[in-house]
Amino acid sequence: MKYTVISDERLEPRDLGIVNMAILDENTGLIAKVSKFIAQGWKPMGGVSFGAGNYLQAMICVDEEE
Repeated sequence: MKYTVISDERLEPRDLGIVNMAILDENTGLIAKVSKFIAQGWKPMGGVSFGAGNYLQAMICVDEEE
């Protein structure tokens, strides 16, 4: 079993100024990061936490070999 904690300063992607198309910045924001991990077979463990200015989400992944 693998365990990691993902963190980001924001839940949503950053706005891109005048363009204001947050969808263009898919690598920022906790939701985008967690979604990528879920697509790779990871599962959220518990809920979102906030500490030291960051949103945090624990994730686990069970290896197929185990």
